[in-house]
Amino acid sequence: MTRRLMTRLGAGLLLVVMSACTTQATSSPPPASTPPHIVYAAIGASETYGIGADDRYRQAWPQVFYNDALPASAVLYNFGIPGATTAQALRDEVPAALTVHPTVVTVWLNVNDLIQGVPPATYVQQLQQLIHALRQNGRGRVLVANTPDVSQLPAYRACLPNPPAGAPACPIPTSVLPSPAKVTAAVAAYNAAIARVVTLEGATLVDLHLSGTIITQHPNWFSSDGFHPNSQGYAVIAGLFEAAYRHAA
Repeated sequence: MTRRLMTRLGAGLLLVVMSACTTQATSSPPPASTPPHIVYAAIGASETYGIGADDRYRQAWPQVFYNDALPASAVLYNFGIPGATTAQALRDEVPAALTVHPTVVTVWLNVNDLIQGVPPATYVQQLQQLIHALRQNGRGRVLVANTPDVSQLPAYRACLPNPPAGAPACPIPTSVLPSPAKVTAAVAAYNAAIARVVTLEGATLVDLHLSGTIITQHPNWFSSDGFHPNSQGYAVIAGLFEAAYRHAA
């Protein structure tokens, strides 16, 4: 029997004896309250999953955000699915996330919807439904990323005439390549919708579009596919989520 266990048993026996000898009933004070346990759920697609990182279990941006912004007692559940759209996340990620009752949620879902041509009206309806569910009537803090400037991604720029030196192979057939003007307009429409939903649902916006210009100025922050960030890029993105999280606290 260990010293700690003997001490606990001795204290317990002493309490029983004292209770038996007293003639006046006493009530014990209520236990001290403990801070609520933080459960963090990451909702998203390949970027949330960590495609492009050397070690996605350590270097994906949700893991870096979790390590840097949340206390050691917090728990992380990464529900990101490569290629996921908002519709798929509603079906496959949100129900699983709600079972763990998250208190902090990050959402980055827009690029795949944009690429697949989901109309802004459809996208905003699905996004609002997703955020509303994850807010859990205000019990959860939800951080929502807007759409980066896709026209500045190395993978897109590689498909344009006179691509920059060292550009990756173009992944987009020329026949379906949208013009930079069309890409910019589509991104703007998505981001206007995201801003409205974030305000309506009481979530927090993480501006990857404005800050994304910083990232795209550093091609060494992208993986070899020119589309996904690498470990360095994910660290920068995690910092943007952390700044938004702390600012909204």
